[in-house]
Amino acid sequence: MGNLIKVLTRDIDNNAGNFFLDFENAQPTEAERAVWEQVNEVLMEALAILDDLQSYNGAGEEIRQAIQNPSEDRVQERAWAAVVPLVGKLKKFYEFSLRGVIAWSAEGSDERSLQSHPASGAGAGIG
Repeated sequence: MGNLIKVLTRDIDNNAGNFFLDFENAQPTEAERAVWEQVNEVLMEALAILDDLQSYNGAGEEIRQAIQNPSEDRVQERAWAAVVPLVGKLKKFYEFSLRGVIAWSAEGSDERSLQSHPASGAGAGIG
């Protein structure tokens, strides 16, 4: 990855074809392992978040019924029972996204980070 950055930031015509990147079999070095493990953990959590997002249905109908029937306790309780777990999910989604924004904004030079830790992706704000 460091070679790719060098090629992209320098004379690409004279360096074309001088390197091969094997993304499928790339392994972190010992120096990169801690960051790689953090990134892997975030990616696994991201997959779980994505599954939750894709199955998120909302509680629109329950909320509409509660608004239309404000004096019926059973309808109000049904709405609360539907909304409360969804609020927890939305909070989880928000907190996950916020961690990424904070990590990205706290990074220094992306190019310098990628050259010093090419397999980690640390310069891309991951982790």
